[in-house]
Amino acid sequence: MPTALLRRIALALLAALFCLQPLLALAQSKLLDEDVTHYAVASVALKVRRQPTRDSGSTDSIPKGSYVYILEYGDEFCKVRTSVTEGYVLTEYLEDVREYQPMAVAESAEDVDPEAVDYTFVSTPETFVENYISHAVKNAGIYEQPNAMSRRIETVPIYDEVTVSEIHGEWCYLRYKTNVYGYAQVSSLFKWDRIDPYAGDIPGLDIWPYLAFVNRTVTIRSLEDNSELFTINPGSAICVGEMDALGRYPLPYHRTTGYVTADDIEYLLPVEDYETAQSGDLISVMTTYFAVGKSTLMYQGRNWNIRLASTLISGTVLEPGETYDQYEVIGPYRKSTGYHLAPIMSQTALSGYGGGTCQVNTTFYIANIQLPILITHRKVHAEVGIYYCKQGFDAAVGGGDINLTLVNTLPYAIRYQYFISDGVLTCAIFRE
Repeated sequence: MPTALLRRIALALLAALFCLQPLLALAQSKLLDEDVTHYAVASVALKVRRQPTRDSGSTDSIPKGSYVYILEYGDEFCKVRTSVTEGYVLTEYLEDVREYQPMAVAESAEDVDPEAVDYTFVSTPETFVENYISHAVKNAGIYEQPNAMSRRIETVPIYDEVTVSEIHGEWCYLRYKTNVYGYAQVSSLFKWDRIDPYAGDIPGLDIWPYLAFVNRTVTIRSLEDNSELFTINPGSAICVGEMDALGRYPLPYHRTTGYVTADDIEYLLPVEDYETAQSGDLISVMTTYFAVGKSTLMYQGRNWNIRLASTLISGTVLEPGETYDQYEVIGPYRKSTGYHLAPIMSQTALSGYGGGTCQVNTTFYIANIQLPILITHRKVHAEVGIYYCKQGFDAAVGGGDINLTLVNTLPYAIRYQYFISDGVLTCAIFRE
């Protein structure tokens, strides 16, 4: 057979396979159902809402560029099905909407091995989009398919950087160096930051839906074994999650999860969806905790520095497109600018002026990344991280390039506000 004809046949087969990808994804992900009427592609990271209203809470998310399986098509909202739930997405953010043909899908999926490949990924080396940067938390394998049983293409050495295009469940599609493309397990990566602020949620990031004010002296207990973690005073402002069936509100405490009860809370301020937030609405919140009650001058200095830096940031308004530089706001870290000596993380010194400002900055950073705000520069303390937050989510400040910078990529102005009490540091972001 002539070579030119063989090439045309091969190209035709590849084109047919590409067209069948969303349908094969349906079969493989067990979403195949006669209730599905259409499928489409998400033009942005989509929130799957409980109800077809813009102020309804979300139950899941669909990454940008992923297939969306539609049960009911509407002018404003579509009812959709994901691998974990059913809900509603905004129709305006769907593109390439097509009618779903059940019989064609069944025939096409007949010979698909569900363990062999995940067809929900659409990225290729030619269509690769730089959405995230991340790093190997251990030696990370890059595989030919999103399956640890497939051929390993390459191993990323611990702490090396990769660029990620797509994330689906426990797998992502990435590029290592300049020319190695393949799939890696999300759990093998850490220190994530977005390149596209609207790419979607950062893996491992907890998003807290409430700012709570406690009404009495409260002992935070471990959600895992009910042990005592920390005691906070009346009036403290803390971020919490949704209340569980036992009346407990989960919250972040260092690298674990604690809780307070409904009886401990005087008032809950909900975090509003940034897309529909109105002027004055809370749109993000984060809390970390620091030691109190220690009489040494070093720890008194740390607590002083935390209060000073958080006061300098509070009230800052950032307009759309405006750049924020943490050093310009709270630096330089010197005795002459009001900072005290305190313990610091350094290979050359045990203490320094401004010790404690890194915790202010880390709390600030985690509040920002719960929103589509672009972080343009960040440094961690060390690859092992710091005790008061999850590994890979800290942000250091100091001299030189040890700093945090960002750009407000939201379509409106935002305002930063800290709430601080004995041992409790909470950063809130409001729509200005």
